[in-house]
Amino acid sequence: MKRQNEIQYIVDKFYEIISGEAGEERKWNEFRSLFLSGDSSIAPVKFNVGKECIIQRFDVESYIARLNNFLINNDFYEYGFNYEIKEIDSIAHVYSEYEAKRKKEDKEIIKRGINLVQLVHDGQAWKIHSMLWQDK
Repeated sequence: MKRQNEIQYIVDKFYEIISGEAGEERKWNEFRSLFLSGDSSIAPVKFNVGKECIIQRFDVESYIARLNNFLINNDFYEYGFNYEIKEIDSIAHVYSEYEAKRKKEDKEIIKRGINLVQLVHDGQAWKIHSMLWQDK
């Protein structure tokens, strides 16, 4: 159970760092430290009007740049729930549903979806190897 708590902590920390008020300085160095390397894959899955699957892959720095542009002008709070964690030896897979709000106390959900996170234990700590998600 301890290992699963460590794994969930990493995913929760991801949500925590990207959440906050518009213009609030995010802890991007801490965010970077969650990942195995700078070229870890972060990829949203979307569908265009023709129902074709579009996957736009980001490395850690390009994801930060893209997200930071949004966060400068927008309040945004995202959190995970309904975690399913599968681990074997030094790899783990996390299924997490998520929801986002403009303000932490808002009742209105502006976005929800599924996040799939793959982690690797590098001998010292769990690190995110890749993420794939889709808004519902």
